[in-house]
Amino acid sequence: MKPTAHGRAARRDTNARRAFEERLAAAKRLRAVEDARFRARQAQGKLRRFVSINFRKEEVVAQLALRRGDCNRCGACCEILFKCPFLKKHGDGTSTCGIYEDRPNQCRLFPLEQRDLAEVRGTCSYYFIEKPIKLERAS
Repeated sequence: MKPTAHGRAARRDTNARRAFEERLAAAKRLRAVEDARFRARQAQGKLRRFVSINFRKEEVVAQLALRRGDCNRCGACCEILFKCPFLKKHGDGTSTCGIYEDRPNQCRLFPLEQRDLAEVRGTCSYYFIEKPIKLERAS
């Protein structure tokens, strides 16, 4: 018996649906892998910043000399790996720190260098310059 046009169309639909579901599952796996890599980069950054701030203070001072901008209170740095329990979100999209005056140096000095900005999910307004500008004496 020859397959009917209806049977061929049904098989095509089933095959298309199966292919779509396979592509969707592959995209979900890829997203999970990318998220795991992002989280690993965040954990590595937290450890790197902790070591730098506590044991490489001269390097931190040199790195901060290249940082420009002001905090826009997006709160993204307070949500690296987990949300800080002292972070207070407001309806207008801004955030404040519940222990701002007593916050640890790791919070106070974020970001230390350009690669720290890649770890935040948000729009950090800090940026870094290539090298510090030396001002000449006025004549």
